[in-house]
Amino acid sequence: MNIKLTVFGIALLFTGNLVAGESLFGSGDNSIGFLHLPYSAAGAARSYEIANYDSLHMNFQNYSLWSQISNTTYTIMGGYAGAYGDDGVKSNYYSDLANFQGGFLGIPILRKKLAIGLGIQPVSNIDRSYTDTFNEDLNETLYIRGGISKALINVSYNYKNRYGIGLGYEYVFGKIADNYILEDPGVSVTRLSIDYEYRFYGHGMVISAFARPVQNLTLGLTVRPPLNTKLRIQAFTTSDDVNQSKIRDITFPGQYNLGLEYRLNHRNHIGLDLLYQDWTNGYKINNKNYSKDQDKFYRFGIGYERTQSEKRFTKLREEIDYRAGLFYGNLNQLSNGSSVREYGVSFGFSLPIQRFVSEIDLSCLIGKRGNLDKNSYEETFFSLGFTISASEIWFINIDD
Repeated sequence: MNIKLTVFGIALLFTGNLVAGESLFGSGDNSIGFLHLPYSAAGAARSYEIANYDSLHMNFQNYSLWSQISNTTYTIMGGYAGAYGDDGVKSNYYSDLANFQGGFLGIPILRKKLAIGLGIQPVSNIDRSYTDTFNEDLNETLYIRGGISKALINVSYNYKNRYGIGLGYEYVFGKIADNYILEDPGVSVTRLSIDYEYRFYGHGMVISAFARPVQNLTLGLTVRPPLNTKLRIQAFTTSDDVNQSKIRDITFPGQYNLGLEYRLNHRNHIGLDLLYQDWTNGYKINNKNYSKDQDKFYRFGIGYERTQSEKRFTKLREEIDYRAGLFYGNLNQLSNGSSVREYGVSFGFSLPIQRFVSEIDLSCLIGKRGNLDKNSYEETFFSLGFTISASEIWFINIDD
């Protein structure tokens, strides 16, 4: 029996019920799933991070800023996201996902000058099932689960706290598994099951930098050149011919992120981020451009932050960081042949666990993605995130 099953291939033929992870968007032949937004909870709350430095955080976007830490510092993040969907017929689709969203550890070699760091962060995720019934006799079900992640080791250096650069090595890995079941519920022995595993592994690099051309302005940059990975496809069926593993070369597009932050005064900051990836021209399979249903990914965010007072003895409300922002973007895949827009608001705050030593950041995003007229489907979504950050007390002037 010669059976060829690609990720999401059968799913596109289904017109029945389906459930999903973070979103129903991101589905298509040879897709890697829904892209993860690479922000800490603090960055997500203000909708920018690339040019922001905080003494208690490891920056999730710009690793060159790690060079400014004084002591060993770590940040870990988790989150929960949900979406309510509408396809014009049914308006109560709901999908959700709770998962680990990244963690980093930084170690200063020369305080506030040279640091090494390492960490891990998701790239994409999928947790989805599709079901359909034909002629009231045969039930089809497709389960798809998994995702891709990256592990990082990075070295950062800055000159006089005004210019900095980071060079990092990234190892990309992950697995997407699908299970296709065709069965006749009236006959217990009539059942066909096909399992496939898609394992990704590859090596990449990341270059980051920051500059402070004037005292209160910080510029940030992160560049990831196109990433070449291997994809091993392994089937688990009753056919030895089908079960022979196959290798494909997968190229992910380069990623280019820009940001800036301006400090209005010691406690009030504004900033913006621009993220960009060209999946239309940069996503390749076996060195051939795969543009089917691909689109240019971009995200623009702008926000505000008010940081806590540095006074030792003050009111509780003055010990909290407050953040808010707006974002607008375009997903990396088409839906119904049209681009999928995404926009919304973000907000959050930080609470001290031990003041000036450790804290917890909370964020919330509320928005909309897709358009019923253009995409035949739309979602109202929300995302909750939290990070826990800790460091030894760093040297800071504290007023009485």
